[in-house]
Amino acid sequence: MLISSALIIILAVGGLALFSKSGNPPGLINEQLISCPNKPNCISSENSHDQTHYIAPISLLPEQQKQAIIAVKTSIIELGGEIQSEQSHYLASTFSSKLFGFVDDVEIRVDTKQSLIHLRSASRIGYSDLGANKKRATELKNTIQHHLDTMIGTL
Repeated sequence: MLISSALIIILAVGGLALFSKSGNPPGLINEQLISCPNKPNCISSENSHDQTHYIAPISLLPEQQKQAIIAVKTSIIELGGEIQSEQSHYLASTFSSKLFGFVDDVEIRVDTKQSLIHLRSASRIGYSDLGANKKRATELKNTIQHHLDTMIGTL
């Protein structure tokens, strides 16, 4: 009985992981990243009024704006993400969990008017992610900042 229950759970989780591979990142609404849903598996710098899901954006120096999207792309690839779509100031990517392959969407928007890089990281399915998206967003912010600082040093 215990083995059959474990098998059912593994198959259910595997099915959810397969289901998470379908779909696309939410994209922009009114030139901004979409707000996080009322679930703990999303983090975003776009909506500071939602402190439950908020992470601060990355501030850009004027001389970093042209290199921002390059630093973002480099950082996503370096951290194991796959770029899904790219525009001049927006990039959508996915990251997959190691165990079951659950897909999370990571979106970046470069706001040249405010000199900020906004990011959003969210699970496609499920409720809790045990802090995985917040951890990824923090790591991504640090990696992007490192690349921006390195690029400025080479100008």
